[in-house]
Amino acid sequence: MLNLKAIDYGLEPNVTGFEEAVNLSYLDGKREGISEGKKDGKKEGIEDTAKNLIELGFEDEIISKATKLDLKTIKKLRNE
Repeated sequence: MLNLKAIDYGLEPNVTGFEEAVNLSYLDGKREGISEGKKDGKKEGIEDTAKNLIELGFEDEIISKATKLDLKTIKKLRNE
């Protein structure tokens, strides 16, 4: 857990230490979940783009350069 204070999250700093720890743990978890969700969404978007390029007939090497995906991943998407 990050060493942050309640005030950093706009929480009232006069809550008990336990309440502050619970609130901060929750907020840290929420932030981590949002970050993971963004990463997953970005990956999904890149794979969707690769699938579109496959459908348009582009070669794997060009798709790899355009999406930064490795050839193994592109071959997997091609077989789906």
